[in-house]
This record gives sequence, structure tokens and C-alpha cells, in this order.
Amino acid sequence: MIQRLIILGILKNSSASGYDIKKIIEKELGVFSKIETKSIYYPLKKMVKEGLIKREEIESNKHINKFVYSITPKGEKEFVALCKEALLSKRRPFIELDIAIYFLPFLKGRDIMPYLRLRLRFLESVKRWLINKSEELKESPKNLSLLINHHLKLAIAEKEFLKDMIKVVKENKTY
Repeated sequence: MIQRLIILGILKNSSASGYDIKKIIEKELGVFSKIETKSIYYPLKKMVKEGLIKREEIESNKHINKFVYSITPKGEKEFVALCKEALLSKRRPFIELDIAIYFLPFLKGRDIMPYLRLRLRFLESVKRWLINKSEELKESPKNLSLLINHHLKLAIAEKEFLKDMIKVVKENKTY
């Protein structure tokens, strides 16, 4: 679902080649989504077949012609439906840390403490990056500021939780 939404959203903005779509995902959305861009052409082919997008061959001065994709009216409707579905999604952010917490009784505090501190430093760098990005985007559309702010609040909350977790691990010698 999310891959289709992202592709349709990119094409709603403007027509693009598969390579361009892949680069936009990596550059602009990779920070916010776990979407894999290794095989972008299979979903594009499938979406063409479903009538959500169309493919046009563009002549190139190079040896290989380029295919450019654009959204169809059916794709526009699907895009809106997928956006609404995403807004109502009950999925919570899945953080691998939660699985490690579940298995905490099997771990030794002295073994995991360096990893927790590294994660804390990582979250601090994420927080700084998001704050800098927020400053960069002051003149950008409001939706980008909202997206950055959402991730900033998530990073801050996770950082605070991690500080609490470190205290608990220090107090409990078995993990």
C-alpha cells in the first residue's frame, strides 16, 4: 500500500522516469519510509497494467529510449483513497528496540549498556538533523514542516524513554 501511495504521490506532482522516482524516494522520502527502491520497475509495470499510471516512451539522444510515467484519473482516485487509508491506519511505528526489550531478561546489562548509549547518541544526531532540516524548510510548504515536526517529537520521546530504560538496566543487574 505505502509503495503505491508514494509512487502515485510522486507522479501526482509531475511525470517521471522510473530512475527519477527511485531517486526522489531515496533523497526525499527515505528518511521517513522503509520503502525499498531496489525493484521499482515491477510495481510500475503492475500499476500500468492496472490503469493507475501510464507509460510513455521518450526518445533519447543516448542508445536507450527513456520511459516516463504519469498518473491517470483512475490513479488520482486511488491516490486519494490510499491517503485516506494511511490517515486512518492503526499501525503504530514498529521499532526493533521493542523486540529487544521483550527479550531483556535474557541479556546482561553490562553487555547491552554500550548499545543503549550508542542508540542514545544516534537519536541525538537524528534530533539535531531534524532541527536543522526544520530551519531549512521554514519557507517550504507546511506539510513538510509537519512531517519534520512529527519525526522530531518521535525522536525526542524515544530518547527520553531510552534514558529511563538505561536507569532500569543499571538498577537491575540481571539485565
